Amino acid sequence: IRDVAVTGVQTCALPISHSSVSLVPPVTYQGGKQRVAEQILDHMDFSETDTFVDVCCGSGAISLALLNRGYRPTDITMIDAGPWGAVWASIGAGTFSMTEFCDWINRVPTDPERIQGFLKELSQSPETVGNVYVFLLLQAGSFGGKAIWVGDNAWKNITFRNYWKPTQTSNRQSVVNPMMPMPKTMYERMAPIIDRAGGVRGIHGDAIAVNISNTSLVYIDPPYTKTTKYGHTLDVNVMSKRGRRCYVSEGRPLSDKNVLISSDRKKGGISGERKVAHVEYLSCMERN
Repeated sequence: IRDVAVTGVQTCALPISHSSVSLVPPVTYQGGKQRVAEQILDHMDFSETDTFVDVCCGSGAISLALLNRGYRPTDITMIDAGPWGAVWASIGAGTFSMTEFCDWINRVPTDPERIQGFLKELSQSPETVGNVYVFLLLQAGSFGGKAIWVGDNAWKNITFRNYWKPTQTSNRQSVVNPMMPMPKTMYERMAPIIDRAGGVRGIHGDAIAVNISNTSLVYIDPPYTKTTKYGHTLDVNVMSKRGRRCYVSEGRPLSDKNVLISSDRKKGGISGERKVAHVEYLSCMERN
């Protein structure tokens, strides 16, 4: 991988034990469920189920919230066809190296105005394609948190945030960093995940092809209708018939058994206001 000239780099140290730290996703991700994970879990019926299957798990907000509640990692399966699947597979198998992750973080410029250019160059290097550590850096810098994936041996859907400063007339009066979170915080979030998520069954591939026990509780968080796609598709109707019961998140009800998880969330974005209020439902899909 060619070197990127920088005037300063991040610094991180190897982690200590984080057994009491609340687990949160390592980076911001479009459609991630960190804000509503507890609500979603509260509405799930775990009776007569012995394992949890997180389909299109992405940044892992639901599974991490479940681990925070004391659920055993060995009873959790996390499936994603995109690079997130490779991240969770490596964490579950114990092959994710915090030392190597630290090495990559230390390449990121400390000057926030140089980070966007660094990420652009990093994303164009063929040697980085599929690298889970590079993916986390790129995803943290993705504009709007949009999903980054791999296709034709290249990173896809790559547009990166710039460092933004408010003017006197800006609605928002705080800066917008080029990575969310910034590298040091990302490292601090990942360290306790490595400590406590080892043993999860992480799968990088098509969920339809995965053997799922008929005593499992299945949760699906597919790309919402009329939203940016993730570089792969999933037949929710087929997947919803797996396990003992299945719950699906969407921007509309998918069954008579549904609950409105959130609505009228208008804050966010560079301006501080969203153009469209965000609405999402959790639907319980009955098996035929």
